[in-house]
Amino acid sequence: MNSSLPNDDKEKAPQSAPTVSAAAPSSSDSDSSKGEARTNSQYVDGAPLQQGVVPVWATGLFECFDDIPTCLITAFAPCVTFGQIAEMVDRGQNSWGVYVLLHAGILYFTGCGCLLSAYYRVKMSNLYKLPADPLINILVHLICEPCALCQEYRELQARGFNMQLGVGWRGQSPEIQQTGGFMVAPKVPGGMNKQI
Repeated sequence: MNSSLPNDDKEKAPQSAPTVSAAAPSSSDSDSSKGEARTNSQYVDGAPLQQGVVPVWATGLFECFDDIPTCLITAFAPCVTFGQIAEMVDRGQNSWGVYVLLHAGILYFTGCGCLLSAYYRVKMSNLYKLPADPLINILVHLICEPCALCQEYRELQARGFNMQLGVGWRGQSPEIQQTGGFMVAPKVPGGMNKQI
């Protein structure tokens, strides 16, 4: 707004674009309902504050039937799905077969293979900044391990991993091996150019 207008004219002048203010926020700028104050030294008047993106899983826990083959494999042999997930989370330190044998052995001797797969869910949640409440992740595996394994499998697929049986970490594309499945912004060829 133009500062040369008298006070009465400022109220009648039409508002154009939001203005940028570099002043420190006053106590009236705080959001008293949430109890938080703006800490940026520069913000746009009239525009809402940007909230951080809340991390979420690519698919829901009970969307198992979106991928019937994985659902069937996981229902009858959860150690196979776990082996594929663990190989990707560990970046190919061991082949999926080693993880299959480890999970199957723990499952056979103790009946608690879900604890190992819950550990990898927590590890995956921390790695990809997904909801990482360890207690919830452990309970999900204790209550419904097949659903949790299917969700993790679909999450890795959504991140670009080729999860077909036998492909493994070494069979992934170079982009996936470099980024590790982290979502990166696409590169624009030539950047932004202003043409007149």
